[in-house]
Amino acid sequence: MAVTLHRAGADERPAILSLMDAARGAHLNDAERAQQGFVQGQMDEAALVRMQAGPGVFVARDGPILAGFAMTSTASVAGSGLAVATAQAAAEAVPELPLDKIFLYGPVVVDRRYQGQGLLTRLLVHVCMELRAQFALGALFIDRANQKSLAIHRHYPMDERASFEFKQRSYVVFTFSPARIVNHYG
Repeated sequence: MAVTLHRAGADERPAILSLMDAARGAHLNDAERAQQGFVQGQMDEAALVRMQAGPGVFVARDGPILAGFAMTSTASVAGSGLAVATAQAAAEAVPELPLDKIFLYGPVVVDRRYQGQGLLTRLLVHVCMELRAQFALGALFIDRANQKSLAIHRHYPMDERASFEFKQRSYVVFTFSPARIVNHYG
């Protein structure tokens, strides 16, 4: 089957939360998590509903299988300290841009069965196509311990803009122009 991409509906919330939980890597040691990548933070259905009410949650489906998802939000919708710190770091890096023109990208998860097949790039491009008229900049944070995610995102036409500490962990902030992503891969 061909993988299709679309905005997530309410019926997809259980599968999204399940895939996100599986991607935490809770059963892995620190070295394995760094190598395989991981998602951090907690998400429940109420938080997912808020994310869907913002710029949106986008899913990749292979028929009935949820192959991956990309969440987007704004600092006001996300509400977590990490998301707010990321938005602030992005706004400081590009001070001429109002905060309401920045969307937060992530978390993003691709099911292990679909990794290495370009699905993350397809999700990123789809998100950018959907949001480029409303937002001038995307921003994301990555835990410095997540070596896989850092390597992947350094491959994209994104800028490492800042870093910050939050609850004794170190994060890197990447920013990107949705139009640039679409033009690069479109």
